[in-house]
Amino acid sequence: MSKTIRLAALSAAVALAATPALAHPGHLAGAGFLDGIGHPLGGFDHLIAMVTVGVYGATIGGRAVLAVPGAFMAAMLAGGLFALTGGELPLVEPAIYASTVVLALLCVMPMSRNGIVGALFAAFFGLFHGFAHGAEMPADAAALGYAAGFLTSTAGLHAAGAALGLALHRLIGRREESGQSA
Repeated sequence: MSKTIRLAALSAAVALAATPALAHPGHLAGAGFLDGIGHPLGGFDHLIAMVTVGVYGATIGGRAVLAVPGAFMAAMLAGGLFALTGGELPLVEPAIYASTVVLALLCVMPMSRNGIVGALFAAFFGLFHGFAHGAEMPADAAALGYAAGFLTSTAGLHAAGAALGLALHRLIGRREESGQSA
């Protein structure tokens, strides 16, 4: 079995293991920085999407290692602000669930190795993730602190994904150089 097929199968299995982002428990009145940090860590859908954004940026390489996660975070912040101002966005939960599948598949599709395309996909899904968090934020939450914590945690998950992606890329490259099948 080729390495692309194995990576696609692994990506699909991880993506299918995610559950929808329904009703994210744990939002308490007065939520602030620490609650913002903890929120992305409490849902498997968030973990998969945010780590995968980092892997995808590393898969593309070059400036995309920072640009893809940066686009996700910027759009996530915009989506959160839009929700806080009373905006409406349809299909938020299905888009969040789809992000886990689509981003994982983009990591293994050779046609998706374009930094601009990667940043656009990341921004699209980041908007939905951000909107969900802005809409779920308690009315008396410390919005600035919560957003700062959420962005900090998201950046850490993106960095972990990028490190994982770069490590896998090096491992696969070494195997190919030695003539082994990955």
